[in-house]
Amino acid sequence: MIDHEAVLGSLFDMVHVTDAQGKTLYCSSGYAEYFGIDPQDMLGKPIEDFFHKGLLLPTITMRVIRDRKKVQTIQTTIRNRKLFVEGTPIWDQEGSLSGVVHTYVDITDQDKLEQGLNEIKYIGTLYQSEITKERGRQKGNTALIYRSPSMQQVAAMAEKLAQVESSMILLGESGVGKGVLAKYIHECSPRTHKPFVHINCGAIPETLLESELFGYAKGAFTGADKDGKSGLIEKANGGTLFLDEIGELPLNLQVKLLTVLQEKMITPIGSSVPRKVDVKLITATNKNLRQMVRDGKFREDLYYRIHVVPLEIPPLRERREEIPVLVHYFLGVFSEKYSLDRQLSDQCYRILEDYDWPGNVRELENVVERLVVTSHEEVITPAQIPRYIHAQEASASQGIKVERVMQMQEAMEEVEKQLMQRAFDIHKTSIKVAEALGISQPSASRKLRKWVFSRE
Repeated sequence: MIDHEAVLGSLFDMVHVTDAQGKTLYCSSGYAEYFGIDPQDMLGKPIEDFFHKGLLLPTITMRVIRDRKKVQTIQTTIRNRKLFVEGTPIWDQEGSLSGVVHTYVDITDQDKLEQGLNEIKYIGTLYQSEITKERGRQKGNTALIYRSPSMQQVAAMAEKLAQVESSMILLGESGVGKGVLAKYIHECSPRTHKPFVHINCGAIPETLLESELFGYAKGAFTGADKDGKSGLIEKANGGTLFLDEIGELPLNLQVKLLTVLQEKMITPIGSSVPRKVDVKLITATNKNLRQMVRDGKFREDLYYRIHVVPLEIPPLRERREEIPVLVHYFLGVFSEKYSLDRQLSDQCYRILEDYDWPGNVRELENVVERLVVTSHEEVITPAQIPRYIHAQEASASQGIKVERVMQMQEAMEEVEKQLMQRAFDIHKTSIKVAEALGISQPSASRKLRKWVFSRE
């Protein structure tokens, strides 16, 4: 006779089974070790009762029951153990939800994280982000947190490009993480032990930008340091130079930068003696440089020099599956920074995942920091989430609003126009738009030509 509990115990540290209402039907004896709870005391009781007592944070049972799909999270126990938890819905023969099976793997120690990755075929990206965070903490490396296919491609390409000397440009909206990716590329490159110099071309006044970038010789101008000063480009010698917001660079400095790239020489202000520099150049912008070239605001020769390999980072609203991963990561960062033990309730994750994040990862990071430092309780609740985030959720749940009376045909066309524009902004291709709206691809192409492309 097979001992099913022994079999499950050999695969997972713990197993917990609930019915469709979240009441406990079975739990492994390991609960006593990890949570200090007698498993017998849990039988027949809702798992939410133990969540509200702070014994296990966060809980995913009700989320699995509500969403009818598999959910993963990192759970912290009252005994300060970190567990990777996966909740899987169970269906009866009629296709109705009959319960939830939770499996737990202890990931407190990095050795167990590494071993778990080798032994378990699929453990979820939250698990992987915990490893990334631990490695970053130990080695001082930049943590690149992602789980979407689009960002997996970006990360893979970044690691590949880090091994070559070609110039690259990072594209994407403000706040998507171009600076983090640039630092990651540097740390993956053979130049990792050399300087990484980050220059925001839009943050330095134009009158000071030239001297900051290129430096100046002794006595170059009134008020200058009597011994002269090395520029930031020269300080990056041997390492990586990251020019953020490259579109803000004035035309006269674009000429000097082009000389640096072509001749690998730099001439400080007030000097006639050039100095040799060797830098790997990474630039970034959220502007349309090609249009700036057409408008005469950006040099065409510099554009082609820095645009050798473009790498675009998609906005956060197009990779929503990363939101809970990033929330979990920042929650850990700021809890540690401020010596506070904070957790988000399950409903908070859902609210944050539904928000569009126009400020992208930077906005998300700021919101999580705000929640950590302003919360008076260990568990952060939806009431503490900023009102404007709730406002979008409420607006989305209320559906279409009619502001004025109009002809029925006009109203239908207006809804279709807005729907097509919104779908194209998110999905970018007619095939994906068709899938999202439940229409054929030819129909999607026709409607996009009518409502979207005709407006460009």
